[in-house]
Amino acid sequence: MRFFVAPYRNAEMRRIGLVVFLTAVFSIGWFAVRDVSLELDHLTVQKANLPDMSLEKVEFQRDVDGVEWTARVERIERRGSEIRLLSLDISGIEDEERRWTLYAPSGVFLEDRRKAVLSDVRGSVANGETIAFFAAPSAEWSEGDTDVVFAEGASFRRSDLFFEGNSVRVSFSGVFSAEKGASFTWLLPEKTE
Repeated sequence: MRFFVAPYRNAEMRRIGLVVFLTAVFSIGWFAVRDVSLELDHLTVQKANLPDMSLEKVEFQRDVDGVEWTARVERIERRGSEIRLLSLDISGIEDEERRWTLYAPSGVFLEDRRKAVLSDVRGSVANGETIAFFAAPSAEWSEGDTDVVFAEGASFRRSDLFFEGNSVRVSFSGVFSAEKGASFTWLLPEKTE
């Protein structure tokens, strides 16, 4: 048995195939041209507000001059020459007697100036049983410096004293200096007979 296919049926199938093929080629070409013609600004990281790099739950330790420092950071984002820090928690242990803590909800490290700026800083310094607490709206430290600058002021308290300054500089050795005014309150121990 032989089947005969009419020539017009075969030509019609070719036309439908050609239309489908041309439609697919046109669609692919249209999307390719649209993607290629996107403005470069739409593709840059800054316009998309995305960090160059992002790390979460980072912890590192370092020994500096006999003090073992541990830093925990919830998130680190690098954007150009800035490194943004979220939820920074630092502790330092020199020996069983001397310990330091520092917490800041946010901060930034400016790589080009090698400078760290922390916001809403809280912390403590312990020497044996004596513990002092400090708080400041901001803290700045430049790499290589031995001082931390509290340009917007800072307060320090211990059980027997309270210090508050408008512009405070504290050295790593514990020396305080204040500019633009400061107050200092020292409570004398009560007399016992």
